[in-house]
This record gives sequence, C-alpha cells and structure tokens, in this order.
Amino acid sequence: MKKVLFTMAALLVSVSAHAVHQGSSWSEIFASRHAVVTHGYALGGIKLENACMTDTEIRSITPTRECAELVPRQVGNPNSEQGGYTEWVCARYETTTSAVSRSYEQPVCEEFTPANGDQTPECTRFGSKIVTVPRTIDTQVIITRGEADQSFWKRFTFPTCEGVYPH
Repeated sequence: MKKVLFTMAALLVSVSAHAVHQGSSWSEIFASRHAVVTHGYALGGIKLENACMTDTEIRSITPTRECAELVPRQVGNPNSEQGGYTEWVCARYETTTSAVSRSYEQPVCEEFTPANGDQTPECTRFGSKIVTVPRTIDTQVIITRGEADQSFWKRFTFPTCEGVYPH
C-alpha cells in the first residue's frame, strides 16, 4: 500500500512540475496543449509561436497549410422535416508564408445609447481607429486543465524576422 501511495505521489509531483505557470518559457507555454494564449491584436491568422516582426509587417516564420478553396456541401435533405444545411469544406490547400501589416484599421463604437435598468447599452455610431502592433504585447495565458480555469498575464516580444530567417 505504501508503494502505491508513493508512486501516486511521485506521479502527481511530476505532473504538477510540468504544469505551465508565469515563469514558464514561451516554448513551454506554446508546447502545452492546456495553455491558450490570447491577445487583442489582428495577426491575420499567424500564431504567436510562428510570428516574427519587421518595421512594417508581421510574418510567419515557417510556411503553414492554408485552405485555398472552400466549397459548399449539402448536409441532410432540405425537403425533409428536419431540413438540411450547407456546410463549407476545404477542397484545396496551399502551403504559404503569410505576412500582414503591423498597422490596421479597427472598428470602434463612438457613441452608445444610454442604459435603462437591465438593458445593455447599444452602439449607435461606429467609427474606426488605426492600431499598430507594438514589438512587445501583453498576453493572457489561460490554463484549461483542472477543475477551474486559471490564467496569468505575460509579455511577449516578437522576434525580428532578420534574426529568424536564414540569410
């Protein structure tokens, strides 16, 4: 019995030792399937772990497989009682290196309706602003393992593309 308890305790310690935390490196965080990294910037589908930055662009470091052609596929019978629906599936993929501008236009609400009681204010006038992605951004790392989600904030600095692309 002592042997079983010792083995279980050792296993628990080894699992918790590999848990991602505030002091974990970015490579450990990106490798963890239980860590989700969020930020408020539009990177055109480029993941942080595959991103580098120039003065004007954010680029993917390694090529990625992207859907090049979506086609509709009918699911179910549209004439039946349950009906049917259209599902979009990828018909052709391409391997590509992506690049997006560091600066982009983002919609913003310029005016809200006043809130009355339980009503949520609604936007009555939209506008836009120019956002430029800084070299270092604040991210939220959400740990999805365990009974309750945990999270912490961590700063991410984009590597320069000159430093990651071979010359």
